[in-house]
Amino acid sequence: MSEIKVEILLPSSYNEDENGQRKEIEGKKFSDTFDDLMDNFGGCTIDNTPLLGGWVDPKTKQRINDENTTYWIVCEESNENIEFFQKYKETLKKRFQQEDIMMYSVRVNRF
Repeated sequence: MSEIKVEILLPSSYNEDENGQRKEIEGKKFSDTFDDLMDNFGGCTIDNTPLLGGWVDPKTKQRINDENTTYWIVCEESNENIEFFQKYKETLKKRFQQEDIMMYSVRVNRF
């Protein structure tokens, strides 16, 4: 059985509103995400160390700076789990009101 580690980067703030302001995302959205992952996989790790990152909005060419929290899960590399994360990404995009959520996996070799 091969395993993957899925990493999910969640922003601490919503995108800018019409006044250029960014509101902090409510803690319940993060705890709901943790609960979802615990319920589905029986384990989840959160790294609250702020990950600072940036990207350029392809529509406006504006540079966006983000601060993210990382959630990661180690699970079996199965079609079922891959499909779960593909669908769950859509849930997170709605929950955190984002155009996209950075989510990726890497293979795990346990020692």
